[in-house]
Amino acid sequence: MLEEVASSDATRREDNGHLRMPGSSKLAEEVASSDATQMVMMNRPQENLIYYVTTVTQNRLPLFVEASFIILLYDSLHYYRHKLTFKLLGYVFMPDHIHLLLWPLGEATISDIMRDYKKFTATRIVRQAEVENRVDWLNAFAEAGQTTGRAENKVWQDSFWDKIIYTERFLRQKLNYIHRNPIRAGLVTDVEKYPYSSYRNYVLGDDSLIKMNTDWL
Repeated sequence: MLEEVASSDATRREDNGHLRMPGSSKLAEEVASSDATQMVMMNRPQENLIYYVTTVTQNRLPLFVEASFIILLYDSLHYYRHKLTFKLLGYVFMPDHIHLLLWPLGEATISDIMRDYKKFTATRIVRQAEVENRVDWLNAFAEAGQTTGRAENKVWQDSFWDKIIYTERFLRQKLNYIHRNPIRAGLVTDVEKYPYSSYRNYVLGDDSLIKMNTDWL
């Protein structure tokens, strides 16, 4: 699945799903046309870009299938969006990886945001695994930490994957892609049935888990 995220074929397939979102497009008012591509380009400084980000658990451990671990992702994301000043435009939490659409607005770079987010969530995940006596996960974290020699416990794979979102069309494609991810993984047959994605925010108006920044619409 991760290989599909990185491939150009995956990008072309994203048009199979269509997210219909109401309202006039404020984002379109901010963009300038490009003669070279005949596409609408976001008109903003290079250091103030929207990023499509993917990060994966170490050894693809399915950590995020229980609410006690998923809620840690929400709490930490809410904390850092205010501490490091970024907008959250979309997300999906899958069992062994997450996709985020982030728009940094402060001094923190996308690398700063992901470094701090992954470090903070890793600490909380290990702590929760200790509380729940998840010995198999704790052993896996410790073994991965010893193997890499970089930490006592290792929860996430090194680094992350990111793509810069230059156009509103590409942004909508990525939203459709991440919202349909649970269907492609066989977790649900209807995107509305998967609770851990921004589909529910955009289409159902459900901000109960976390609020989206939808002012770009």
